[in-house]
Amino acid sequence: MNEVGLPKNSALASKVIEAQHTTRKMELGLMGKLFGGGSEKNGNIAATVLLASFVAIMTLLVLSAVYPTASLSQPIAGFFGIITTTVGYIFGRKTSE
Repeated sequence: MNEVGLPKNSALASKVIEAQHTTRKMELGLMGKLFGGGSEKNGNIAATVLLASFVAIMTLLVLSAVYPTASLSQPIAGFFGIITTTVGYIFGRKTSE
């Protein structure tokens, strides 16, 4: 984490912290606010994809129960492929030897 040398004056220290916070907020932008800005960003994006795929599978399962004649097995299998790939990315080895 970045450390900032703060002055002894509490009012001035507050201004320094506020300026650092504003700078960090501007660096992140909208996507940074959603997914993070550092090394956690990739994992956060993968977790978002995992959650969205899980919700899509649940929706497809409900639709297949409501409309039994609909052929939804291929989309469901496709989302399972996305889920297994994402889980492999999240829990996989972080460095290459």
